[in-house]
Amino acid sequence: KKPYQTADVRTESTAQNGSWRGIALLLLLLISLLALLRSSYTISTNYYSSIDDIKSSSIVIPLVANDSTSIAAKTTSEPHQIISSESLPIYLIDASNINHTNIAASTWGEIAPHWNRTARFSNLLSLATTVSSLPNQYNNKLKSKKRRQIILIHCGPKLGSTTLRQACTKNLYRTCPQINFTAYTNGRERRSRAPAGYFGGDRLISVMNECVDTYYFCVNQITVMDLLPSTTATDESDIVTTAGMTQNVEYIHLFPFRNYNDWVRSAIKQSYDRAGEKGCLAAKKLWDDGKCQHYRMEIDIRQYSRVDLDRFQDGVVRRMNQLGERGKEEHTFLLYLHRDLQRVMELVSTTYQMPMFPGTGEKLKGTRPEGTCNESLVEQYHECFSDELMEFRWDLPENQIIKIVRG
Repeated sequence: KKPYQTADVRTESTAQNGSWRGIALLLLLLISLLALLRSSYTISTNYYSSIDDIKSSSIVIPLVANDSTSIAAKTTSEPHQIISSESLPIYLIDASNINHTNIAASTWGEIAPHWNRTARFSNLLSLATTVSSLPNQYNNKLKSKKRRQIILIHCGPKLGSTTLRQACTKNLYRTCPQINFTAYTNGRERRSRAPAGYFGGDRLISVMNECVDTYYFCVNQITVMDLLPSTTATDESDIVTTAGMTQNVEYIHLFPFRNYNDWVRSAIKQSYDRAGEKGCLAAKKLWDDGKCQHYRMEIDIRQYSRVDLDRFQDGVVRRMNQLGERGKEEHTFLLYLHRDLQRVMELVSTTYQMPMFPGTGEKLKGTRPEGTCNESLVEQYHECFSDELMEFRWDLPENQIIKIVRG
């Protein structure tokens, strides 16, 4: 019986070995299957992650209208896309190099927190990314209907506005001879030596509609509503549907930059240049004893370009979100160092294939008389207003701008 017992043991051992091999093979198959599933999940996750990145980038970097492949991308083509001031692109034009003009792109959300009292243009440039050119999306598309492109130069005191007002006035006379501007210009425009439509409203609309061969318009402290025709609508949604003239126009907005502290000193000096110590005293009376009333001349924080740009872009963002899919409208924002005006206009002319805007190389207030107001007036101004620079409250009654229309 011993041989049979030995055979049974061997058979049992062989069977056990076979079972273990089967279990091992089964485990290997399970491990392979799990690895395959994990790999598939990773690929799927990465794919959807990439899609989400693309979607989020199209929301974070949108600019003005729709259907563009540049950084100035779409805002109205997707029904649920919401534009915000933080994501609104701003293009910075650096003309400091005489041999080459550089262009950089950032957003208002990046620039605004750093545009303080001491900021220089170089500080803002350091926040931006260099790009090859300014956005010119619509007119580069052969199949699209060519839109009218209007350059709106937003002017302010001590930011080259004297040169610009004269250049725009001469340009209107030359490019729009059908209007007798000598008779058409109203009293406020004549007193300010400003071109027709400079202060916005229906006058700006009528001049832009009449002067179809004019590309450049100078404006002062306008809001986006100054670009819309008058309407009896009482609801903002009604304003959107009645504002037909903007549906085939691309607005290129130029805003000048100047260091805030430098601007304050220059604006206060202008009060002295105009009326000597009497001009200084006129400002002082408005700021004495904590009254801190706005001086309606050059030294008015509401006319500083950061404050003006902040208010204007906020209106544009709200309007674009109101329009949604009901209309397509373009607004491109360019920021430039105020003393580089002529080279900036050369770049704009080349990019948008427009005639050159003459007269921007003149320095009408390049030479100024000696003397200025006492340094204490500068300090008094800062105590009254400069803390408001970063978060100016346009909604407060004392900060409202009342546009007086006189003949």
